[in-house]
Amino acid sequence: MLKKRNELPNFYKVPHVKVDIEKLLSCFDLNVDEHDQLYQKCGVHFTNKEYKQGYITYPSEDVRIRDRADERLYTNLHEQYKGTYVEEVLNMFKSPYTRVRLVVKKPGAYILPHIDYDSTFSVRYFIPLVTNEWSYVAIKRKGEQVPELKNLKADGSAYFVNVGQLHSAWNFGKEDCIRLIVSVNGQKDLH
Repeated sequence: MLKKRNELPNFYKVPHVKVDIEKLLSCFDLNVDEHDQLYQKCGVHFTNKEYKQGYITYPSEDVRIRDRADERLYTNLHEQYKGTYVEEVLNMFKSPYTRVRLVVKKPGAYILPHIDYDSTFSVRYFIPLVTNEWSYVAIKRKGEQVPELKNLKADGSAYFVNVGQLHSAWNFGKEDCIRLIVSVNGQKDLH
């Protein structure tokens, strides 16, 4: 039985996923200003500065649930990542990967508090690749006075982030903040 959002922690460091950050970064062309075909700007309601994401996987079919794309259908890995360290990293997860994207948050970028979906729908992990001391993720549970803040270190770890709770993120540092966001279909990696 899958656990619901209130039964899971805000954050959880996955012990069996450890990546080589430099090797993973070398798989991506990070010149986001010149390669907009891979990166898509997020909606302006989420951010005040550039927040770009490049899709590593794409959906197998165009199906919408409640007018939102179903992350579980993003199961096709783009050709340029097949057979690379990116695919090796994705296969470290026990549950099958679905929607995977590379996110670049420019200095000053933030995402306003929002709730994505319950953990029975999909589970999301962050792998920080480049970060700084002013880059945070916050999660606030219903009824709590203050959100829990985490500065997720770029140390090769993967972190479960409970996006079924009210959450936000920001980069108020002077450098870009880059992370791989991996959604999976299942909760096997939480045990």
